[in-house]
Order: sequence, then C-alpha cells, then structure tokens
Amino acid sequence: MIAQTLQIANLHPLVVHLPIGILIIGFLLELLYRNKPSDIANDIVQKVLLVGAISAVISLGTGWLLGDNGGYDETLLFRHRWLAVTFTVLAIGLYLLKKATHVLALKLYFPMYVIVLILIGITGHYGGSMTHGEDFLFTDTTIKKVIIEDVDKAQVYADIVQPIFDNKCVSCHNPLKIKGGLLMNTKENLLAGGDSGNILDSVSGKEASLFMQRLHLPLEDEDHMPPKGKVQPTAEELALLEWWMSHDNCFDCVAGTMDKSEKINKILVGLEEDTSPRALIAKEVDEVPQEWLATLNNANISASKLAEDNPLLLVSLYGRKDIALQDFKALKKYAKNIVELNLGNTNFNDTLSKSLTSFKNLTKLQLQNSLITENTIENLKGLQHLESLNLYGDSISDKALNVLGGLKNLKNIYLWQTNITEEALNQYAQDYPNIRVQGQIDSELFRATKLEPPTIVANQDFFKDSLQLELDYVFDDASIYYTLDGSEPDSTSLQYSKPITLTQSAEVKAVTYAPGWNLSEVTASSFKKIAFEIDAISLNKPPNDRYKGHGAKTLFDQKRGTINFVDGNWIGYENSHFTATIQLDAEQLISSVAVGALSSPEKWIFYPTGFTVWVSDNGADFRLVKRQNVGTEKINTLTRFRFFDVDLPPTKAKYVKVQVKSQLKNPSWHPNPGGNSWLFVDEIVLN
Repeated sequence: MIAQTLQIANLHPLVVHLPIGILIIGFLLELLYRNKPSDIANDIVQKVLLVGAISAVISLGTGWLLGDNGGYDETLLFRHRWLAVTFTVLAIGLYLLKKATHVLALKLYFPMYVIVLILIGITGHYGGSMTHGEDFLFTDTTIKKVIIEDVDKAQVYADIVQPIFDNKCVSCHNPLKIKGGLLMNTKENLLAGGDSGNILDSVSGKEASLFMQRLHLPLEDEDHMPPKGKVQPTAEELALLEWWMSHDNCFDCVAGTMDKSEKINKILVGLEEDTSPRALIAKEVDEVPQEWLATLNNANISASKLAEDNPLLLVSLYGRKDIALQDFKALKKYAKNIVELNLGNTNFNDTLSKSLTSFKNLTKLQLQNSLITENTIENLKGLQHLESLNLYGDSISDKALNVLGGLKNLKNIYLWQTNITEEALNQYAQDYPNIRVQGQIDSELFRATKLEPPTIVANQDFFKDSLQLELDYVFDDASIYYTLDGSEPDSTSLQYSKPITLTQSAEVKAVTYAPGWNLSEVTASSFKKIAFEIDAISLNKPPNDRYKGHGAKTLFDQKRGTINFVDGNWIGYENSHFTATIQLDAEQLISSVAVGALSSPEKWIFYPTGFTVWVSDNGADFRLVKRQNVGTEKINTLTRFRFFDVDLPPTKAKYVKVQVKSQLKNPSWHPNPGGNSWLFVDEIVLN
C-alpha cells in the first residue's frame, strides 16, 4: 500500500501542468467568445473549467502525497501546499460560478478567473523554488565550469570530482531538495551522509562503496543514481569517480601525485584547457585559406600560421620603407586571426597607425625604429589582448605611458632610446610591477637587467646538402657571439656578422653581449644533416597512449618537438626503455646515430641514460656495434631538448636497432623520488 501511494505521488510532476494549461485555455476561450456569446460557447467553457477543476484536485492530491516523502524545504512546502489548496478551491468555485445564472455570480466570475491565473503563477513559483532553488527564475543557475590549465596541479576533489556531482547529483541533493536525507554540494555534507549512512563507505566494508554500487545499478532499478530520466554520468566521469574512490576518496590530493592508469591519464589530459589569450582567440576565428596567404606573400607581406593546425597568423612587414594603406586593407579580411604584427624598421607612422584598430586580437606588436609618436599610442587602446609591445627608438614621451597603463594584459614593453624620462619610467615600473619594462640604455634599471638571448632563425631543422641560418637580435647596438660545436659561447667566440651556411650537422649556441652588460643566457638549436632517408621504423612496444604522437612515424618525420611535450611531435614512455628498428631503402655505410630527447624534471621527464645500437643486413640477425651510457641528470628544473649523438665504427647495414634507455624512476633529488619517470623522443637520424 505504501509503495502504491509513493507511485501515485510520483505522478505529480506529470499531472501538475494539466490544470495550468486547461485553465489558461479556458481564459483564452472566454476572451474569444466575449463579444460573440452563445449557448454553445458557454457550454464549451463550462466543460473546460470542469476538466480544469478535476485535474486541479488530482494535482493537489498527488502533490500532497509527494510532499510527505520529505526532502523539501519545510517553509516552501507549506506555502506551496496551501496556495495549491486555495487554487483548487477557487478552480472548483470558478466552474460553479460559470454554471450559475445569478447576477452576482456573473459579476464575480471574471475577477475570480483573474485571481486564479495569478495564483497559478505564485503557486508554480513556490513549486519551482522547491525543485530548483529560490529565485530560480532570476538567478543564473549555470554551473560554473572549473578551468584546469595543468591537470597535474588540479585538486582531485574540488576541481574534478565535485564538478561531476554539481552536474549530475546536486539537483536532487541540495539544501532545498534533500532527497534521501543526503546533501552532495560540499565535502562536509558528503561525509555526513544521508538516510542510508555515509555513501562513500561500503555496507560490509568489503565490496564497493554504497555510492559506486548505486551508480552501477541497472537504470531501471529505483535505487539507481541518478534516477532514470536524469542526465547520467559519462563513462569517463564514472572512471574518474572510481579512480578517486580507489584512493580512499581523498579530498586534498593533487592529481599529479596520485597513481593512475593510461586510461585515467588520457581522461585527465582531456580536462586540460589552454586559457591563454591566443588559445581563446583561436577558438573564435575561422581557418585562413592558403591561397590568401600566398596572395599576401606575393604582395611582399610575410604571413604564416602560428602552427600547421592553428588558424592564428604571424605577419611581418619588417624593414619595408614603402608601407601604405593598401597593405593593411589587404590584411583586414582576416585581421581577427593576426596575433603578431612586426612593423619594425619601417616607414610606419601616425597616419597609418589608425589601421591598427582593426587588429583587435594582437598579442605582440613590434614598432621599433618606426616613424610614430605618442599619437600612435592612442590607437593602441583597443588592443586589450596585447602582451608584448616594442617601441625601441621611437619618438614617444612620458605622455605615452598614460595610455600604456590601460592595456591590462601587457607583460613586456621595450622602451630603449625613446624620449621617456628615467623618472617616468621608474614610476611606471612601480605602478605596474607585473609588466617587465626594458628602459633606457643608461638607466640603472636597465643595467640590472640581463640581455635577452638572440633568436636562431632557420627554415628547417634537417637538411641534405646545406642550410642557411641567421642570428637575430632586436637591437643593433648589441653583438652576437656563437659556436657550432655545442660549446658554451662567450665574447671571445665567433662574432656573428652575416648568415651562416651549414654543410654538416651542428649544435648552434649563441649569446648576446654589449659593453657594461652581463652575457645573455645561451640559446641553442640542433641542425642535422641527413645523409639518407629512413624507409620505415618499428617499435618494440607502443608509446603511452597519452603521448603517442604519430606513432613510429614521429621518429622520422623531420619535425622537431618543442618544450610543449603535448604538441604531438613527441612519443613518450612511462617507466620503460624502448627499442626502435630502423629500415633503410638500401644498405648504407653508417657512422652515427642521433636521438632527439626532452628533459623537464618538473613534469617527471628526463633525458635518456644510455643507448645500445645493433645492425643487420637482413632484419633478422643483428650484431652489437655500440653501447653508450650518458648517466643521469644532475639536479635542475629546466625544460629543454637536444640531440644525443652516438658515434659508430663505420658499418654497412640496411637495418639499425636502437635501444633508448630510461632512468625509469625519479631521482632522489626530485620532489617525488622513486615515482615513475618519463622518456620523450622526437627524432632518430642516421648518418
């Protein structure tokens, strides 16, 4: 009997809308027939009001029983119930008045109908408040999304688990609707449990927790959570909840410190979201046609994509002395895609600067040694994404700093050899401590700052015959020194004066130097000459699913990875060595193997500790030719990548097998000593 009563009560959400709709239809019919009264019209309205009154009684009965089940705010429940009683009584009275013929009844009928409609709104509001929360009509009920930029640093409960509860559970387990006596909106309420006790504990202490049991019950089971008809957790969300529960439902754990399977790793990586300005802009703009880029390049405008699969653009008119308005008109069609614009050492001036207002998504703007004044700075006000601004050598004064202070995302600004006074520069640096200010060359502030390293510019990292590269630095009054053998450069090394032509593999290192300054940090890049093409590579085991790049092809696609180890150009192995078997198109004389690898101890990624090389003529019978140990890394927190060269005695072979050894575990100096370390490789080159 109790079960049947509960089932009848559950009909309330279905029948509650019937009297509302029926009585509103009746009112509309009254308006329609008001100027055309007839017996037929009167009879129709009477029947509508009768059905409305009966459905109101049914709705009241089922609602009253549902309220007895508990789980609702008592004050809201009281108001909703008695307003519903009043509404039902008036709905019945409305039918009786319509049926009566007394003059007084006819006078009371229409005002009472208006009162009934008002009661529909008020009673419905309290019902909605019980189900969805007070002020649900006027409050933004959208669940605030938790943004995870680095999942390894995410709080598992607060950033991963609770948002699942908020989306899938809290609608039935909140302070205004406490189903089963359980609240799931905070840690404290979860631990307090509900009518069945603590849902995070198992009944006997042996099987899965009560919570996980109910999640996995058949959907038709009345104890299944969430109930049938509600949005169900995805397979990934269930996996994350099980992972959290398997770690004793830890409320304070950080994701990076917890053991996880490859499946969980993959799910966690999917939660990460790049929130940098460029990433957000990339989501809002369309892809740029290659034909349009070709048209720009033919017009002496250098335009290229930020990355192959990225719609954002880098545009340079550097060094041109004939920039005109039509150049900016040519760029306007895809101005939203342009995030970097180089107008340095050009005839760019205040008149042309009005065109900058079209490029609202710029994050980097270079205006060094141009013809602008502070009038141009006024046109930068709308560039709210701007992070880097170079004004070196421009005719701007202290007045320009007032405008620059309004660029909320600005991080770097270069103001050497401008007309800005040292006092104004120091004040600006104090007012905006988060902005890195590079000031006048004779200022103490500037002397305390290290020079930036030069930029190594080359079209590619691999070459067959020769490769030309350039070393670039933004300011002409600093010298660049470099080496090609991997040794550390200083002011006695080769001085850069013209493009460098490489005919052999080289590890280029360069520094910037100026009198009275410390040497800049070293910038380095490896360039590899390829004597012959690799036909195919097979791996003895697949890389981690989370970092599989393009599989074995990643190792010979002639694309270097970057310090961003999730860029798709690395393959990664956790707590494991791996072996690559390389097949050439014909037998070749091989004298070296180079392996490109990444190190980032903060991400648990370390360089290889050694290499073993075998060769074969037939791909079946291999002979050992070299074993080389390079040892483990010393304590550091740097993120970097390099090639490891393994010299071989000149050997003819068609197949080469290379084992790349991992240190397997984090070293003793690591914040998590003994944890599984990672090995990342991007290229293998034979010469």
